[in-house]
Amino acid sequence: MSSTPTPKPRVDFEKTETVGSTRWMRLETLTYKVEDGSERKWDRAVRTTKKSEDAIDAVVILALLKNNHDGDEGDQIVCVKQFRPPLDAFTLELPAGLIDSDEEPAEAAIREFREETGYLGTVSGVLPASYLSPGLTNESACLVRLEVDLALEHNRKIHNNQVKNDSLEGCEADRGLEKILLPRKGLLRALHKHEEQGTKVFAALYSFALGMEIGEASSLSKGAQCS
Repeated sequence: MSSTPTPKPRVDFEKTETVGSTRWMRLETLTYKVEDGSERKWDRAVRTTKKSEDAIDAVVILALLKNNHDGDEGDQIVCVKQFRPPLDAFTLELPAGLIDSDEEPAEAAIREFREETGYLGTVSGVLPASYLSPGLTNESACLVRLEVDLALEHNRKIHNNQVKNDSLEGCEADRGLEKILLPRKGLLRALHKHEEQGTKVFAALYSFALGMEIGEASSLSKGAQCS
């Protein structure tokens, strides 16, 4: 004798209430049903630019420098530092930005990366959408990996600060956005140093750094076992 499947919790979007809205953000109260059929409420923030529940809002860019021959610096990750009013502090983040309505994530990543850092990047991978703070918002973003070839004259000049990044938008320039290069090896230690100086670190950047450290420790352990 088969048992009746237990209903899964679900949102009744027809009962969604808009509490307030600005140019960029909307606050909604959702109604959802739990397993016993009773209704509950949940508040969430939604970007007004979001076209549908499944639409991807933004890209987050992981970019590594290629053909970097500056001494012993080795691989470097391109980050950005900027003032974030919600935190009343400067943050250290991966470059990121909203996807325009006529863009694919890869196209948006190349554009946003050029705007924020001045570098020309080449896409080497795009991950599926992930969710940044699912208890607060339905905002989603794709992580896009870029390579920055320093053999290109334009990238060398940007890298050596021989030319100014003229692609930076006014609001970003007003918040003091600047590119910051951090080492791939020892990234977690570098982030701790910035945190000690009062800079807030983007969660995804910390997660990546921790993953790198675990991977490096595992490689050293395997190497020691083989010796």
